[in-house]
Order: sequence, then C-alpha cells, then structure tokens
Amino acid sequence: MVQAFERYREIIPDFPAFLKALEIRQPTHLRINSFRVKREEFQHAMAERGYRLASVEGIPDAFRWESTSGPGSTLEYFRGCYHVQGLTSMFPALILDPQPGDRLLDMCAAPGGKATHLAQLTQNRALIVANDVTHHRIGILRSHSDRLGITSIVVTRYQGQSFPMRMQFDRILLDPPCSAEGTYRTGKRPPLTEDPQVSYRLQRLQQMLLNRALELLRPGGTLVYSTCTYAPEENEAVLHQVVEAGQAEIVPIDVPFPYAPGLEVWDGHGFHPSLKQAARFYPHLLDSWGFFIACLRKPG
Repeated sequence: MVQAFERYREIIPDFPAFLKALEIRQPTHLRINSFRVKREEFQHAMAERGYRLASVEGIPDAFRWESTSGPGSTLEYFRGCYHVQGLTSMFPALILDPQPGDRLLDMCAAPGGKATHLAQLTQNRALIVANDVTHHRIGILRSHSDRLGITSIVVTRYQGQSFPMRMQFDRILLDPPCSAEGTYRTGKRPPLTEDPQVSYRLQRLQQMLLNRALELLRPGGTLVYSTCTYAPEENEAVLHQVVEAGQAEIVPIDVPFPYAPGLEVWDGHGFHPSLKQAARFYPHLLDSWGFFIACLRKPG
C-alpha cells in the first residue's frame, strides 16, 4: 500500500512519520447534536453509562470515542444525541461559516455529515439544499436528518454538474467524489490512486462540479471545496483553473489544528500562488482523515 503514496514523498512534510501514521488505526470522532442535548448533559449521561470520551480542544461539539464498543450502537446514537463523523470532516462546514437565513447548497451531500452540521450551525434557520445523485446514499442522508431532528434540509437528486439554475446560493459546500486516499489507514481499503489514471478521470468531474457551483453562487458568496485525498490533480489543479481565470479568489482559512499549506507546484506544473492559502491535513499532523480544504470567494 505504501507504494501508492511514494509520489508524495517530496510534498508531504516528514514523510516517514506520515507512513508510520498510516499503520495506526484511525480514531473515531463524534459531533454532539445540540438540537437534542447540551454538552454537559451528554458528557454526564455517557459517563454514567460507562462510555469513555475525550474532548477535542478547538471544537466544543467534538469528542474522541475511546470505548471498545461501537459508537453507532448506543441508545444515545439512535436518539440522535450525536453523529459519528471524522474530525477533519467537520472542518468544511465550520470554515464555510453559515449563518441563519442563508441559502446553502451542499452539492454532493450524502451521506449527510456536513449537511446536518450546516443545519446545526444555523440552528435550523437556513435553507439547506442537500443534493446527491445516488439513490441509496440519499436514503442514508434522510435517515440521519430525521434521527438528528433536522428540519431545514431539502433533499434533491441531480447530477451536480447539471444542477438547475433556478436560484443562487449565499454559500456552497462542494465535497466532490474523489480517490479517497485520506481515508486509508491500517485495516481500511487500499487507496484508489494505485491506478494514477483515477485522479485524472475524477479531475474532469470535479472541474465540472466546481464550475457549476460557481455559477450557482451569488456574487460575493463563499464556496468551500474539500476532498479526502492528497492528489494534487484533484485539489490544487482543479482550483487553479478557476482562480487563474478570475472566477474566484482563495480566502485564507483559520482552524486551530496543524496543517500544511496548499501546493504552488507539482510534477512540473505551477499553480496560482494564492493556493498556498489552502490547507492540507495529514494524519501524522492531526490524527484523523487526510483532507484538503480551500475557501473561495466569488467576485461581487
């Protein structure tokens, strides 16, 4: 499996530590659902039932699950008191900074972790269009939304690159299909980019999704682009085209966790200098999924 990541040796800081992190099982994190329970009540109830949790400094609603039993089998889970979600997967919604009254689009929303997070951050007082194309994944999204008591989500099923131009959105979250390298740790499936052509095929889809998302975004609006892959072909290369063309500008992000900056060059190709303001999260810097996140603003 290590061979699939060798091409990143020159861009991942402390590459040996990165490889060592891949051999450690990924921890489980969860996000408290403030619609159902308050933080202190949740901690007390879980401690009484013998479940071990550790707070995550920097995100009050996030906890690390440290019990041996699965977090998806508790009474509190079925009551909607929390949602199981990777720590870095919580960052895109936080960076998007949604506000009550906003019109929000999660373009590739299923299975719903980020969409339900958007609803929680806006206290169920925004219009959130959660779109996905896969029928069974939409079913999972609806199930989570119901379990968590979300009332502000409207579910749609369109090809994202053909999403109807009937309205414009204040903020858009685009987490497109990717090669998912960042989800690989010991015990997980092998990364898709053992076949390098996978990233190039996905890049075309990601570019189409990003272009349509920018068409749907109101002037001056904010878009967060995120993937759980390290491949520059699916990250900086996708964003470079729209930034270079003036369709959007990269906005600096601020998260209280360690990350590496976005790349300015890869495999002989230069990227727009502002892409260094994107964030690359690696498992040896932050013990969670590998992630790439960039925040864009549409000229207004």
